[in-house]
Amino acid sequence: MTMISVMRVMGILAAVAFAGQIGLAAAADEPKTEEPKKEEPKKEAPKKAKKAKEAPPAAASGPGGGIQSNKAKASESPRLTQGVSCAGDMPKIKKISPDEGKTGDQVTITGEHFGQPGCVSMVSFGPGSSAKFTQANDTTITATVPDGKKGLAFLTVTGFTGEDTKPFLRK
Repeated sequence: MTMISVMRVMGILAAVAFAGQIGLAAAADEPKTEEPKKEEPKKEAPKKAKKAKEAPPAAASGPGGGIQSNKAKASESPRLTQGVSCAGDMPKIKKISPDEGKTGDQVTITGEHFGQPGCVSMVSFGPGSSAKFTQANDTTITATVPDGKKGLAFLTVTGFTGEDTKPFLRK
């Protein structure tokens, strides 16, 4: 494909996406007409029946027809640390101490570019064998060896900007 053809396709896709957004916004702003409801005779509930608790609404419609959640904002989440920057070089494992162990053993991973605490998303001892870990700082992680089969496993530290792997002997 030539560059001009690519630009035409991108322009068409952008126009379709914009038109879809305008159509959704217009549909949300249209007033809804409701048919009058027929009133039904009220029936009394038995005296022994417990009154059901009303659940809070999951989401409420705000002005303009958009949906606004009543859940906490991501910026207020205790799991997020404000002001943490995880950008930078890829993590590099320099040393695993000890470099062998059994299930439940503590392992200290020393390296560089792990980022601030919270930037490492996973430590694993082979595929499907993620470990519980604590990131102390940019250079130190402590992990617990998870269940898994004995033998050579690849300990992998996955950070925001990439991952690094070193061999680990599981006893």
